[in-house]
Amino acid sequence: MNEATKAILMNTVKEWAKFTGDRDKFAVIAEEIAAITRKCVQDSLVFFKLQNIDVEADSPDTMKILKVPVQISAVIDATFPNVKTSVLMKCGGATRSIIINPNMTISAGGQAITYDQLKKGIPPAFETNSADFVRDAFLNVARTGGKEA
Repeated sequence: MNEATKAILMNTVKEWAKFTGDRDKFAVIAEEIAAITRKCVQDSLVFFKLQNIDVEADSPDTMKILKVPVQISAVIDATFPNVKTSVLMKCGGATRSIIINPNMTISAGGQAITYDQLKKGIPPAFETNSADFVRDAFLNVARTGGKEA
């Protein structure tokens, strides 16, 4: 095999290694952000529960609003050479996404925050975004009984 052939193949291997590294790194980050989001949503549901609203908030994995499950999951869309990640919040017909940008900033309504900022402490805007989702989900489930349009 000549040097030009090896160079072509090595560049392909490097591109693939970068893609798989980014995919794995962003998958871990998306799972961490999903866990933080579950905690924020759970806190909002606990507040609702204290107001005698029919919610379940004993565990971040089994939350419900008016008996309709709340789903919060990391979404990894990895198609070579691009990796797109987000966190999807869903309950009944209400949905909201938190976008994880390639530059490690997080768009969750309002001004983008860095991943490092989020790891140091949950900014008020991030908590507000979760509370907005809980409000939207509650109102949607109350109107539709949890059926998606």
